[in-house]
Order: sequence, then structure tokens, then C-alpha cells
Amino acid sequence: MSKSKKKKKIFEAYSQNLKWIKEKTNAKFDVEFDKGLLCPLCLKVFLESDLNPSQKNYLTLEHNPPKSLGGKDNILTCKKCNNESGHKTDVELLTYLLEQDFRSFSPNSKHRTKLENNKGSKVTADLSFDGDGKMTVNLQSKYSNPKDYNDFLESEERGLFPIEGELGKFATKKLQFNLKIPDNGNMRLASIALLKIGYLLGFEKYGHIFLFNQNLDKIREQILNPEKNLITDPFWINFEFPEMYLGVNIINKPSELLCFLNTFVLKTKSRNAQISIAFPGYNKEDAIIYENINKTLCSNKGGELDMEITTMEPFLDLKDESKVFCSALIWDERKKDCAQ
Repeated sequence: MSKSKKKKKIFEAYSQNLKWIKEKTNAKFDVEFDKGLLCPLCLKVFLESDLNPSQKNYLTLEHNPPKSLGGKDNILTCKKCNNESGHKTDVELLTYLLEQDFRSFSPNSKHRTKLENNKGSKVTADLSFDGDGKMTVNLQSKYSNPKDYNDFLESEERGLFPIEGELGKFATKKLQFNLKIPDNGNMRLASIALLKIGYLLGFEKYGHIFLFNQNLDKIREQILNPEKNLITDPFWINFEFPEMYLGVNIINKPSELLCFLNTFVLKTKSRNAQISIAFPGYNKEDAIIYENINKTLCSNKGGELDMEITTMEPFLDLKDESKVFCSALIWDERKKDCAQ
């Protein structure tokens, strides 16, 4: 399917979804429209004409998670939000994950860095680990000072050197150098990228009803302003959930952790990392979920926690009018259950 056809198909589904919400709620919009959708990040209304790339701020296919981490383009966001979030946070997330893979010497990881020998000669090199964890060093003369490059090679020692881990095997050459371990990734900006992925996953699955949650205003503001520390408590659940919970869920128990839980997988060449992001419910008091995560989970030093989760995937279908408000209704039921 071409990009234009895919964009049109997604627009039709979410436009119909928004139409049902307009008909059955008192939602107000800045402009009048029959067919349109909201960019889930800036909440501006976009019409069918905004699918055309000739528009100044047109609708784009958003890969969520980013394409570089195995994501698919199943939603639409405006060009401005797509570009800015990608530039500010998505790149930082990829950098951080790849650096963590290399720091762990994970198979199929690689990194470009500087090597320095005991005489101070520095060269650029690409270091990589194969599927068995064996490291290969490729010196890059093109990106190194010619004198340093030659001095580095001339520092090579010759003889018989035992190969570590391979009994009875020897190398005839040896280079000694210091390796700078990568540490350029910005963990804070990478975490905001995770927050955005979880948020957009909620929109992809729930549709527009997910956006009409007063407690998400601060989350959107944080995503759009990653340089600000608007949310300082942890917003992730550091736990490996069964595969059945990939997608959108509700934590029912313990009651202080009642929240939406959006779980997804990030894929690098070295590993698949499962991430779970918590989002507050629709009620005013639900906004303190991140404080509760900090108190209940982060201070729970090694203790077991009895957690109960309901997966919402079977109940969600943004193309089904009878299920459009399902997330809000199920949330209310969960609130009643926890109150009893």
C-alpha cells in the first residue's frame, strides 16, 4: 500500500472515531469540521486536505516506536510534532540504547570511538561484537590524524601471545590501547521518548477518547518540552510482564497503583527490550500515580508486590462505535471495584 493510501485509510478510521465522540459528548473545538482528526501531541484539528504534503504543516505517518527500533507507522501526527519530537528525543533514545548494548558487550552491537595507546597516539575505530560476542576492531584511517594513525600501528608488538579463553591458541601480534566507553546518551531525554511512545500507543489503541483526559495535559506538555523537568517521579513500571500484556492494560491492584499501563517492545540488533509506561486515569485524584509509583515500587526494597492487571486489548476497537468509550467505562468500573 502506498503512503498516501495508508494515510487516507488511517485518516478515515480516526476521523470516524472523532465524529462519534463529537456526537455523544460536549467536546468543543476551535474550528468547525465534518471530517477531521486531532494530532495527539498538539491537539490541533487537521482536515482531509492536510494529508497533502503541499500544506505547510501536513499530516505525517508516525512510526511508533521509531522505525529504527522496530516501530510501525499506524498513526498520524502533524509534521511539526513528528519532526520536533524525533529530533529532540527519538534520536537520544536510539543513542542511549545502542550505547547500553555496547557497554554490555552485547552480541551484534557496535560503536565508533577513539583508541589511545601508551604514547598518546589516538585513532578512530569501529568496534563491533558478532553473534558469539567476539569483538572486531576496524581502524579508520580516513577519520584519524595520519601521524597518529601510523604511530599507533608502529606500536604493535610481535611475538606469541596467548588468546584469552582459547586454550592452546596464540596470536602473533598485539596492540595495547585504552578504550573510551561510550557515554553520550542523554538518559532523561531518552526517557521522555519512552513516555511519548507509550502515550501514542494509547492513542493508537483507544482513539481520541484517550486524549480527553485532563491528567494527560501535563504529560503532553512534558513530551513537547523535553528539556523541562515537569514530571520528576518515575513513570515506568520496571517489571518484565508476560507477552499477553503487550499493548494497553489497567493495573487494578494494588489500589494505589490503579492506572493505565501501556507496554511495548523496542528492538535493536542486540536485543528486544520490554518497556511499560504508566498513565493516570480520568479522575482528578488519579494524577498522583507517579508519586505512588515512587512510594510503592521504588521504595519496595526487594519485597514482593501482589499486582493484578486487566488487558484491555479484547475490549478496544476504535472502528466500533459501541466500543469507542470503552476505556473510560472500564476505568470507572475498576475505580468502583477498588473502592469496595
